[in-house]
Amino acid sequence: MLLLVVALHLAGLHSIATLWPSHLQPGRPVPLSLSAGKAAGDSAPETPAPASAAPPPSAVPAPASPAVSVSQGLHAVNVPEEEPQIDDEQAAKPQEAVEPQPAEPAPPEPVQPPAVAAATPPPPAPPPPVPFPPPASSPPVQPSPQPASAEAASAPSNSPKSHNNAAKETAAGANTTVDNTPPWLAQARFVWPASTKFIYEVLGESKGIRFHADGDMLWRHDGKNYEMRLEIRFFLLGSNTQTSVGQLSSTQGLQPRRFGDKYKQEVTAHFDRDKGQLIFSASSNPQPLLPASQDRLSMFAQLPALLAGTPGLRQSGQQISFQVVAAKSADIWTFQVDKEETVQLPVGKVSAWKLSRVFKGSYDQTAEVWLSPAYGYLPVKLRIAQSNGDVLEQNLSKVQAP
Repeated sequence: MLLLVVALHLAGLHSIATLWPSHLQPGRPVPLSLSAGKAAGDSAPETPAPASAAPPPSAVPAPASPAVSVSQGLHAVNVPEEEPQIDDEQAAKPQEAVEPQPAEPAPPEPVQPPAVAAATPPPPAPPPPVPFPPPASSPPVQPSPQPASAEAASAPSNSPKSHNNAAKETAAGANTTVDNTPPWLAQARFVWPASTKFIYEVLGESKGIRFHADGDMLWRHDGKNYEMRLEIRFFLLGSNTQTSVGQLSSTQGLQPRRFGDKYKQEVTAHFDRDKGQLIFSASSNPQPLLPASQDRLSMFAQLPALLAGTPGLRQSGQQISFQVVAAKSADIWTFQVDKEETVQLPVGKVSAWKLSRVFKGSYDQTAEVWLSPAYGYLPVKLRIAQSNGDVLEQNLSKVQAP
């Protein structure tokens, strides 16, 4: 019975010994070679040293495992730091199920070094903003249909310099209307004079010769459309007639449609507002039509309607600029409000506001006009001087029904 207890005790120690290295140094296994003494009638298997395993060059070959007697008990013999050869019986022992002998620590998961991450190609750069062309690698973009003017303004250029020039030209074109809009037009209110007919005494001088003539001006409107006619009759020289027809606008004033100037033969100017052009019968070159544009006759009804409806402009020093169209050309005229004065006319003494065209150059035509509140601000006196010295002066002598 005693021998049986000893044998069982030795067998239990043998199985526990296989677990010892993992508790001795966790993380680094130390291989052990175990042998037990023989009991009477029993034999313990010996673990032979591996014959084929060659020791490392720096290590000294370990001696063969000595036999252990019963009285010696359990001994551990150091072996080289190599994985021992285990037979099939020992591999099938329960220690694998309880806690397997740790092997060499597995290499850690490879971590991508920073250099590799840095070498990763960056995402493609976004395409530059319109109107620069997209990169060559980008698929072509089909442009959406747009008006010709907008298409020309948004067409991509081959260089930033040309793009900047195109942008400046586009901005200049976009501001044309704003720059040419008369500043007084924002506050303008119009009061149309009543339809009437003025009879004038005409005094003039041409090439140093003074002369007398007769003249009349007809102004007529129905609140929507208007017509004007000014006729000067010269003794033995015939007559000169100017006509203007168009519409009345509460924000623009008179909007001429056609202006005619006739002396033996008529020449005309047409206001094409749909195309924004002035078309002349005596020229094949149209000119731009600007806001609040007037002709040589309609301006003498536009100024009265403007001063009658906009009291703020009836002050000395106020200036009123707009495009004035003749039969063959157009130019910007600026009238300045001079003062209110009393003038002696064939019709009697009349109080009137005097306006003068601002003199621009030696070849400009000068104009002075007297607008009387008593006559609906229509011109009671008018004086025009040419650059060659010719003068024409009209003085109100009579008022008639149209």
